[in-house]
Amino acid sequence: MLRAALLVLVTSCATLVLELAAARLLAPFIGASLHTWTSIIGVVLAGISLGSYAGGRLSERGASFRWLAGLTALGAVLALLPLGWVAVLGDGAALRPIPVLPRTFLLTFLGFFPVSFVLAMVTPLALRLLLPDLGRAGRIVGLLYALGTLGSLAGNFLTGFVLVAWFPVPTIVLTVSGALMLCALLALPKASVSAPPVEPAAPATAGAVTAADAAPSSTGVDLRTRPVLACFLVASASFCTLAIELAASRILAPTVGVSLLSWTGIIGVVLTGMALGNFLGGHLADRWPRQEVLAGSMLLAAASCLLIPPIHQWLVLKGYFDGLGLQARIVGYTAAVFLLPVTALGTLSPQVLRLALADVERAGRTVGRLYAWSTAGALLGSFLTGWWLIAKVGVYPLVMGASLGLVALAAFVGQVWRRPLFVGATAGTLALAGMFGALGLFASPCTEETDYFCIKVNQVEHDGRRLLAMQLDHLTHTMVDLEDPSYLGYPHGYIHSEVVRHVAARTAEPRVLVIGGGGYVVPRWVETYVPQVRMEVVEIDPAVTRIALERFGVKPDTRIASFSLDGRQYLQEMAERGAYDLIVQDAVNDLSVPYHLMTREYDMLVRSLLKPDGLYLLTVIDEIPRGSFLRSALRTMQEVFPHVELLHDARSGSKGQGVYIVAGSARPMELERLPELLRGVGIEQPRTGRVPRAEIDAYLAAGPALLLTDDFAPVDNLLAELFLLREQVAP
Repeated sequence: MLRAALLVLVTSCATLVLELAAARLLAPFIGASLHTWTSIIGVVLAGISLGSYAGGRLSERGASFRWLAGLTALGAVLALLPLGWVAVLGDGAALRPIPVLPRTFLLTFLGFFPVSFVLAMVTPLALRLLLPDLGRAGRIVGLLYALGTLGSLAGNFLTGFVLVAWFPVPTIVLTVSGALMLCALLALPKASVSAPPVEPAAPATAGAVTAADAAPSSTGVDLRTRPVLACFLVASASFCTLAIELAASRILAPTVGVSLLSWTGIIGVVLTGMALGNFLGGHLADRWPRQEVLAGSMLLAAASCLLIPPIHQWLVLKGYFDGLGLQARIVGYTAAVFLLPVTALGTLSPQVLRLALADVERAGRTVGRLYAWSTAGALLGSFLTGWWLIAKVGVYPLVMGASLGLVALAAFVGQVWRRPLFVGATAGTLALAGMFGALGLFASPCTEETDYFCIKVNQVEHDGRRLLAMQLDHLTHTMVDLEDPSYLGYPHGYIHSEVVRHVAARTAEPRVLVIGGGGYVVPRWVETYVPQVRMEVVEIDPAVTRIALERFGVKPDTRIASFSLDGRQYLQEMAERGAYDLIVQDAVNDLSVPYHLMTREYDMLVRSLLKPDGLYLLTVIDEIPRGSFLRSALRTMQEVFPHVELLHDARSGSKGQGVYIVAGSARPMELERLPELLRGVGIEQPRTGRVPRAEIDAYLAAGPALLLTDDFAPVDNLLAELFLLREQVAP
């Protein structure tokens, strides 16, 4: 029992660690967009689904620890496959003729489908070993599901909060492979232990569960004779769970941002709820193996989904978690809002499986089939929600739709028209949905919801002006004066504009590339005041670009060339080598930065695109002297560029929390000429300040300065320190 349970726990943990590591390994080749994450999650879920089915079929030939050990050892070998592909691909040039989306699927499939498929076969075989009779089927299935989910939970938190912060990704993958091989060796001494033979059923005693107890009662719907319905039910439960998980990332984004830490917290809470639900559902299935109970569980899940919007809005209004650190705040909000509905959804699959089991001999096949369909539902929920539903429907209508779908399923499974109590419960749930809808609780707070952001456009008062602001999730990214293009809002925008003038003064037709368009405030300024500049803007979210061009004062006949693509992919595949006078990296958010745009390899790519006297400006939000993120960005830049400056707003000093700009170049920048140049255009007080070299050296020496590489870039963890510092100085 213990060995089989350990293998289920460890293989599930390994799958989740490899899934999170996949994004880090593949980002240099396919970027770190929503499509990347969706492809990784989808491929891993497809592997789990097909592996579960194959494991169920294999269990009918006899389950033994020899099989479990062999599959675990094979998984250990296949876990190394992604490292092999990365070594073979090199800089990825061989793949660039393939469009990004097919390339994304190809790399994720080749790297992570085989290992997820093989490791998923372990659970059905382990269940067949541990299942002596149907009387305990619900509890054993629920326990193994719960252990698998707990393993995923451990892998999720361990990777997101610890491993990525301390170890290079290849080291993490090697450790996973070693742990799997060790578990395989531990299973070998029991290799002769096989599934126990099925003994004749003992006479029923008081309190025992018999086949008749699992009958459909008066409902007339028997899942044992309707396997298609059973598969549909578990697939629907998993679809709703994944839809709620992805909706959680968008619902919480305006409160805690979107980062590896937020995804780790959300996935962790969802896995916790699933583990609790699987465990409770197993006990419910054995104690009351009736479809009326299953229908009641569906109604409870539906009602708890309806509570998501009001609970979230109430918690934000009251600010209950505002005094916590970033990780604790993420977990607090996610648990308070989403733990109950996910737990309720987690109770469904063990009940369906218990009701669908006809005999122990076919338990492995039944479990494998239902687990495969459950994972297929999660796969569909992942792709459909991430690529279409959120952008087309919105997260709050999505939550209501999931709830109403569960009500309809409960009505069919329980045939509520035969039971007055169920009629009342169903009517009450529908009335709750109608009341919340009438109160506007399911209306989107966003001007537009996209695959990447909750975009809000509104009027604000700032600097004595009436401005149009664009908020992307947690950050007010842009403020523009539609009547005055010279107003740039944030200080770093003025620094960017002054450096553009510096570049334009020495080149007749300078070429400027901006990564991260936002509201196009600087590109609009450039087009107005330095029209000879050839401007290219890369913004990953096409909706952000469209709104900026339509509403934020950009000329209808603009010469700005816009591209909706991951910044690194654009630089690798579309940008001209040695052609740019200035590259501005402004793809920042309040609580996260795309880590693959911060590494030494990325800086080397940027340098290859610049002219010999070209400049690179990297925007960084941090604090001096305590912030570690800026310190690491400086050290990494110094590894690539011979000349590195740290720029700041001259009006606010060179210390404290704020936006800093790390500037790199192959030749001296000659920024000392900037004041004279600006006076020539009527600017007496430049906004560009330079942190003295002695202060930079002291800052670098004051704490650890990590060299950020594609293998090791704990950007989100470093930014979490900024969040804590901000909370300490907040009034």
